[in-house]
Amino acid sequence: MGRFLTLLAGLVLLPAFAFAQPAWPNRPISLIVPYPPGGSTDNVARPLVQEWGKVLGQTVVIENRGGAGGTIGADLVARARPDGHTLLLFPTAIFTISPHMMQLPYDVDRAFVPIARVAASDAFVIIHPSVPARHIRDLVAFAKQRPGELRFGSAGNGTITQLQCEIFAEAAGIKLEHVPYRGSGQSFIDLLAGRIQMICDPAALPGVRDGRLIALASFGDRRHEEFKDVPTLMELGLAERGAMSWFGIAAPAGIAPEVQARIIASLQESLRAPTVASGMAVGGLRPAFETGEAFRRRIQEDRAVFHGVIERTGAKVN
Repeated sequence: MGRFLTLLAGLVLLPAFAFAQPAWPNRPISLIVPYPPGGSTDNVARPLVQEWGKVLGQTVVIENRGGAGGTIGADLVARARPDGHTLLLFPTAIFTISPHMMQLPYDVDRAFVPIARVAASDAFVIIHPSVPARHIRDLVAFAKQRPGELRFGSAGNGTITQLQCEIFAEAAGIKLEHVPYRGSGQSFIDLLAGRIQMICDPAALPGVRDGRLIALASFGDRRHEEFKDVPTLMELGLAERGAMSWFGIAAPAGIAPEVQARIIASLQESLRAPTVASGMAVGGLRPAFETGEAFRRRIQEDRAVFHGVIERTGAKVN
């Protein structure tokens, strides 16, 4: 009896972490992609999760929850338990554009913890061959002759794929008609079919590679390695700043610092794998790791830039 009491006393004195939940991850991870399959965010997720699952020794399941410009999927994560098993893979727009354009069911600064940037992309001005333009100046001239007739598609209202086309139109002094979709995949399909004439989305690059679509200019700060004959809008005097798009991982607010640290370390290791880079490259994407204060500063600075673009162009969620 005495030995039992001694053991019980020792257990009482053990630190609280001895009774903590098992280390993360202790079950499959749900990675929420807030758009339908086939878009740029999906093209980041698929090569990433294959390697990430190996690094973690745990399954990472992609869940496509599209709609409302990414808001439906993001809200699902905002309401999830902050235990690191439900995470959001988000494009630039969710944290930097949507807060200026939508009545959101969450406050992005209070509902989420931005964990790390994992990928970046250079969007292009891409047209259907039926448009009589093979240089950006031809496209501008055509659009000026037919104001509002040139239709461009986007992944949805309030997405960077809308704002990038708006930035181009503002700089070129032309008027375009915006056609929002529920993700990049469907806008790409409609561009191939000629139902829209233009897109500003790396998800359409497969159509450029096989000759079905034409890339006229990129939004990057330098020419793309794969498309070196395509000039940048900055070169052409049609952009003061490259409207770069990137993709990050976020968790619900309240996630434990030690779990954040484990997510960050595992992501950084996963992004070093050549298979991740080659998988992302198909969609015009590349691994790009950033975390901590640098990533938070990027979000705040880009939010200010896009706020200015929205105010100047009058871009709205219809």
